Amino acid sequence: MLVRRHVPLLESTLRARPLRMLLASQCNRLRYSSTSAAHPERIAVLGGGIAGLSSAYFASKEFPNTKITVYESGKETGGWIKSKRVQVPGGDVNFETGPRTLRNASVTAHLIQELGLVDEVVYTKKSEPGAKNRFVYYPDRLNRLPSAAPTFSETFALWRSGILSGAMGMIKEPLQPKRPALLSDETVGSFLARRVDERIANNIISAVFHGIYAGDIWQLSAKTLLSMAWQLEGKYGTALGGFLRMQNESPTGAMQAIAHPYDIQAAKDIQNEIDIDLEFAEKLLDASVFSFKGGMQTLARGLQDAMEKTGNIEFRANSPVSSFKMAEGAEKKVEIIAGSDSNKTTENYDVVISTLRNAELTPYVTVMTVNLYFENPNLLPVEGFGYLIPQSIPFDQNPERALGVIFDSSAIKGQDTAPGTKLTVMMGGHWWNGFEGYPDEEEGLAMARSVIERHLGIKEAPIAHYVNLSKDCIPQYTLGYEERLKSFASSLQDEFKGRLRVVGNQFNGVGVNDCITGAWQIARGLRGDGWKGNSCGLDRVQDSRPWSVVDARSMTYKKIVQEDESK
Repeated sequence: MLVRRHVPLLESTLRARPLRMLLASQCNRLRYSSTSAAHPERIAVLGGGIAGLSSAYFASKEFPNTKITVYESGKETGGWIKSKRVQVPGGDVNFETGPRTLRNASVTAHLIQELGLVDEVVYTKKSEPGAKNRFVYYPDRLNRLPSAAPTFSETFALWRSGILSGAMGMIKEPLQPKRPALLSDETVGSFLARRVDERIANNIISAVFHGIYAGDIWQLSAKTLLSMAWQLEGKYGTALGGFLRMQNESPTGAMQAIAHPYDIQAAKDIQNEIDIDLEFAEKLLDASVFSFKGGMQTLARGLQDAMEKTGNIEFRANSPVSSFKMAEGAEKKVEIIAGSDSNKTTENYDVVISTLRNAELTPYVTVMTVNLYFENPNLLPVEGFGYLIPQSIPFDQNPERALGVIFDSSAIKGQDTAPGTKLTVMMGGHWWNGFEGYPDEEEGLAMARSVIERHLGIKEAPIAHYVNLSKDCIPQYTLGYEERLKSFASSLQDEFKGRLRVVGNQFNGVGVNDCITGAWQIARGLRGDGWKGNSCGLDRVQDSRPWSVVDARSMTYKKIVQEDESK
């Protein structure tokens, strides 16, 4: 007998706004439209990172008869996603220089499924140490953050460390006065200091933001990155108290959420259009994070391989874009000048999807990653995902200005054929702002070894390592970001009349899932006659409707399948 099953699949953030806010990077299944005579003849995609590759892929599904050209300044695609296979005694190991894991997100899951990569996925289950054990280094030791209801001994240990100093501010938060009506934005640090306690901001939240943005909480925008708390305070006068009041006023007793109308509609579109196989959905639901046997670059390569088979997508490597503007003498076309100095081309396109950055919108930070492999498989004092380092740690405990250390051999299993201990030390970010030069490979290795010797007691020399410097790799959504983005959107619409649309980590969120979701939304916006419209791809920030309280379940993707009960 055929029965219907509903499997809820929680998502990561749509725009990396509230510290991985509900619904965020949800991805949707494209319902591919048939091509009409009015389809665009040519589409250009500027940039071959994950946002550009995804945009080209989704656009080709919408318009299979449209010629799509992807311009990439480097020799290969994938952007910051880089996986390096290194031979070591007894086998090989995978080193990641950029993103190393993903969280559940509908569109990414569906994309993986479409690309035929499901069998390549490796999972870290929620029950494993790599998921349950996450640490913050404070003041001179690792402190495990509770992953569920903490025991008395765990809570007592945290109190003794001092990391929870100021936590009583959470109880007092509902009594704090509402922010001034004229306050249009403030930094994450300022928001938390005003509503809770500055010590919580510096000791814990700054560490979390080091892991996501490599950024300074005293510079980053609370309105953008703590958007749910910001909106709750705006509506109820208090964040925590507002959340509790919102639940109290639930008409059905079900969990309530507050969301932007744009996101509410996106959730409906996701529910209607996406399709994930039941077995894959259940594995994702049971996982904290996941990656691929061959590393994260498997996803980028899978995208490129799939697009090369479509017949309507052309890749142009080593082809940096010099300029783009509305073409003269050609109605509603964008002129692209690209290529090396000796081999430049000038071509017109009906639609351009750009992942290129705008220098006035956000600053960027530089991050160095140092991958280390040790033959000893029992080198770590604890098992877990790794640890992050807050801004409150004194210089003598962190002179290298490390952001954190990932315990790769514990955090994600199934990528290496050799036993041993694998770590990644992350350094730099906002700490290195203003540096005229950066450590070289030898210096970076020495600094990484110094970090793990001081923090973990590891004195052993690694038998394999890889040092990578990613210059200007993570955009910083600093104070006033949303207003700058609105202004930028208006200028794009005025200049390009909807023929240029933007996507990528400067606009949609810094995570891989955020970029893939943004690419799906761009392609969906082109559907039918949408490509003739006036959108620049930043519809959400231009939507001034107030946030609404909704049933939280309506913001969560549910898998609806038919399966044979007799099996």
